[in-house]
Amino acid sequence: MNYEHIDMGSYNLHIIKTKRFKTVTVEVDFYRMLKPEDITIRNLLKSVLLSSNKNFKTERELIKETENLYDLKLISSNTRIGNYTSLAFKIRFLNELYTEKDMNEYSIEFLFDVLFNPNVVNNKFDEDIVKKCKNKLAKSIKSLSDNKLKYTLFKLLETTKDKPYSYNSYGNLEDLEKITSSSLYEYYKTLFTDDYIDIFIVGDVDVTKIKDIFREKFKATTFKKRQQNILVSELKPRQRIKKITENIEANQSQLTLLCSLNNLSDYERKYVLLVYNELLGGSSNSILFDTVREQNSYAYYINSSHKSYDNILMIYSGIESGNSEEVLKLIRKSLQNITKGKFDELVLDNAKKTIIASIKASKDSPAGIINTYFAKVLVNSDEFDKRIEKIKNVTKEDIINLSKKVTMHTVYLLEGEQNENN
Repeated sequence: MNYEHIDMGSYNLHIIKTKRFKTVTVEVDFYRMLKPEDITIRNLLKSVLLSSNKNFKTERELIKETENLYDLKLISSNTRIGNYTSLAFKIRFLNELYTEKDMNEYSIEFLFDVLFNPNVVNNKFDEDIVKKCKNKLAKSIKSLSDNKLKYTLFKLLETTKDKPYSYNSYGNLEDLEKITSSSLYEYYKTLFTDDYIDIFIVGDVDVTKIKDIFREKFKATTFKKRQQNILVSELKPRQRIKKITENIEANQSQLTLLCSLNNLSDYERKYVLLVYNELLGGSSNSILFDTVREQNSYAYYINSSHKSYDNILMIYSGIESGNSEEVLKLIRKSLQNITKGKFDELVLDNAKKTIIASIKASKDSPAGIINTYFAKVLVNSDEFDKRIEKIKNVTKEDIINLSKKVTMHTVYLLEGEQNENN
């Protein structure tokens, strides 16, 4: 695998040449500092761009063209990465080594059609397409409460007010209502003038030819500016944990816990935190799973997840109604035991082996490779082998030291209550 970074002036091109895949993957990432109002409009924009353009006016025509391009896959996503909002467009197609000459270029030009040739008349997107996509997005925004775990995690994070992770990832209905076909087009144009742009290509490609294609046909005028800090400012630790309860009709309750992470070093954030989270609640071999579910049978499931760019860690569990206080006591005890070093070295070794296996598996996936090199752009992350080596070197003392920087902050409990009529 050979990696090359090319400064294209207004954007960066990253080519990872490898014979590992029969496909070629191209991902274009547009990202900028997050403003709350960006979330809704970027979600709508990705849907509109993937629904129609000047050459392929309908989704049906777009799908037919992807079939002509040997079943090319086209997807988009709008995600948050720390303080940034990232809008990505990705295609994956069969390498021309296995199809026809010049098919790589034809496939990339299809992506350019999606990005640069939108269905716009009189400086506005097609009204019918926008209306259809707005209705679809409105349903997604309203659907949050359908998934009780997602809903509870959102309500937990919402308590942090103006932190980037406190907003609904789909956006909100008030902002959606205000967007017009004209305002959406005006925002679309800012992608190529205001966003940072990084493009990743993974596959067995002719590097010189790829560079020529992008130099000639990918037009952006972003002014190169110094990137701002991706890390979200830390939550101030609480002396006493805050607990919020919401009651619903259900047999099962959802218990979620937000922990603040303070004063982590770069090494702790990139490596020790991964191992700590895996050890704490990353799998069925974790301390929380063993303590809360296996030994005491209080939970249907219990897990933890870390957000290293956000300086937070979350614990979430499905429990029987009425057991929240017992579960919280066991969670607190588990956190304290790690700080005291009361955990088996074997559990630590298994946690590290799980993470190492995950890193190795990511080398077998174009998405995993792109994520690795995008992290290199954003936070100067190490490449595969160095990451594996550093995970191996995480010690019990490292885990204990990091655990002292983890503080229970807020609990949001969706308490299930049985209907007396049932």
